Amino acid sequence: MVSTSSAVPVTVIGGYLGAGKTTLLNHLLASATSRLAVLVNDFGEINIDAGLIESHDGETITLANGCICCSMVDGLAAALESVLALQPQPERLVIEASGVADPGTVAGFCHAPGLLLDAVIVVIDVETVRAKVADAYVGDMVAAQLRAADIVIVNKIDLVDESATAEVVTWLDGYAPDALKLPTRQSVVAPELLFGHGSTDRGDQTAPAADQRFESWTWSSDEPLERSVVEGLMGRVPDDIWRLKGIVRLTDDDRRAWVLQRVGRRWSLRPIARSAAEVVTSELVAIGRPGAVPDGWFADLLGQPSSSEDL
Repeated sequence: MVSTSSAVPVTVIGGYLGAGKTTLLNHLLASATSRLAVLVNDFGEINIDAGLIESHDGETITLANGCICCSMVDGLAAALESVLALQPQPERLVIEASGVADPGTVAGFCHAPGLLLDAVIVVIDVETVRAKVADAYVGDMVAAQLRAADIVIVNKIDLVDESATAEVVTWLDGYAPDALKLPTRQSVVAPELLFGHGSTDRGDQTAPAADQRFESWTWSSDEPLERSVVEGLMGRVPDDIWRLKGIVRLTDDDRRAWVLQRVGRRWSLRPIARSAAEVVTSELVAIGRPGAVPDGWFADLLGQPSSSEDL
């Protein structure tokens, strides 16, 4: 049996035709700082700079930054087996579902041994999504895509005004109330907001310092936390805080460390394969809109000393 700590985290990207899924994939490949494996239906739509391509054998494209693109020509199950056989294994796997597929069904394949489902991302066209859901022919399918989402990329906001975007974000609560909604232009979004929801890696604890669209605030304490305090904190997270994650010790369990993850309104607290003795300091980080994380926010809510770093 493959342990969770050694499993490859998988992100599924879905969304109706033309929403911007492939544009998002191109962005992730161009900005990758870790070895990504990407499964796609058609290489033709992937816009990879020729200077980055080390090899291309018809079914795989290997990039100079360690990423690899694989075709699903023989089916998803066979492609997943091929990815797990890679040496070295990728650090993350991204699957682009067809524009007429249910990403929730695709995500079901990601519970296989050696894989760990991280998140389902659905990309929408902010200008047309409501009309698509109301369409008698494709409406049920588009609605099902939205219901499967952990994260909704509200794309093409440059085509509408701010009030129209806000209306769509509110409307989405009827289909994906707990999902994180991220308005974007050309599917450009920081990977830190998309990856790490099912991962126990502490290496991605900070947001990119150069991106002024985000603010990051870190809290740490040498004292274990009361479980009820953590639960209370999760019930009082402002909507403009998009991600909250960290590794903590709890007062009611002195043997194990716990990983805390929150995206949108969904959150989880689960034990990890690391003893409490290995985690001397509990650490939490919040990522959100500038100004969303006020000074002393963690300290006030948790009633414990805090330390922050201006990113």
